[in-house]
Amino acid sequence: MKIATENLYLILTEEYYEVDQIDKMSPKSETKLPESSQYHELELLSSQGSFLSPGLQIITEPLTNTTNVTLTKLLKAIGQDVKTTSIIESWDRSINFEKTIIFGYLDPETKLNDLQEKGKHQILHTQNISYLDNHKVAKIKFWQVLKAWFNA
Repeated sequence: MKIATENLYLILTEEYYEVDQIDKMSPKSETKLPESSQYHELELLSSQGSFLSPGLQIITEPLTNTTNVTLTKLLKAIGQDVKTTSIIESWDRSINFEKTIIFGYLDPETKLNDLQEKGKHQILHTQNISYLDNHKVAKIKFWQVLKAWFNA
């Protein structure tokens, strides 16, 4: 411990002083941190479009070479560039774009291939890409919705 405190001057370039900031702050500049019950409200506000970006967001399972090729072809067919589309290979339940296609993340209440509007967001849930590759009927149903949505 003695060596650690003796060499402390090697990493510190300034002198530090502990100051009681709370007593010195005026009431106008005081920042109140949200209580734990308010964090949920802040999360809801941030997901209601305050960070809404124009364009398309793809949320999908991790892509393989085959599913990447399929996704690239789908994007090209609807007039979207794979380089300018936000492709996320996991889902943290945040949707930050005007249009979002979610591949494979389903719950019992999710309607497949049914365009949903939630505020300023348009969301389309469908099966995962590997399933669409192997099931032509499902792929055609998905394509019909995409074609109408993007006027392709």
